[in-house]
Amino acid sequence: MMEDEELARVFPSVSLVLGNGRDMGAGALFITTRRVIWLSAADSGLGCGVAFTHINLHAISTDTALFPRACIYMQLEAHHGDGASTGEAEEDDEDTAPEVRLAPSDANSLEEIFKALCECATLNPDPGMEEDSEDGEFFYDEEEVAAGAGGADRVARLNALDALLTMPRADQLDELLEDDPRFEDAEEDENGEASDGSHPPTPQ
Repeated sequence: MMEDEELARVFPSVSLVLGNGRDMGAGALFITTRRVIWLSAADSGLGCGVAFTHINLHAISTDTALFPRACIYMQLEAHHGDGASTGEAEEDDEDTAPEVRLAPSDANSLEEIFKALCECATLNPDPGMEEDSEDGEFFYDEEEVAAGAGGADRVARLNALDALLTMPRADQLDELLEDDPRFEDAEEDENGEASDGSHPPTPQ
């Protein structure tokens, strides 16, 4: 993992939905002290991660008019490429902040996911936000964000995701799995008991 990065929580069976509604399917959600990482359950080669410093806001969304399932709504920092763009191009970038939704199969886990995100986000403050004490709120309601979206092109938002979401390296994934006891290999007998006689842990 990254330097000074620790695994905070793991949530199984969480669907990743990109900005234009493209459902990537269910997978495991890893929340570390530095990043949010999602790994597909169906395709071991499919996954992505984003640093907390690139997450502008996150909120619990239960409004089915915006999305059919209760989920965690996240808006990511718009990607500005190599910094060479100027003028109108920069303004377009500001209007195309990528959106991501995390929809757990168990809606009851939304509060736990949100709490973990909040706790780890506080470990990664945005230096620019510290300068403005009056507007220090980091989390918003999705309806507020949607109201101010101004009809921004969702396709452009999806394209911006490609620049922000990165697949963790194989060695980083190994570290994540090793750090979580739920992924330790355990020999089970016919009764579903581990080799030491104890029952395997139940995923949260």
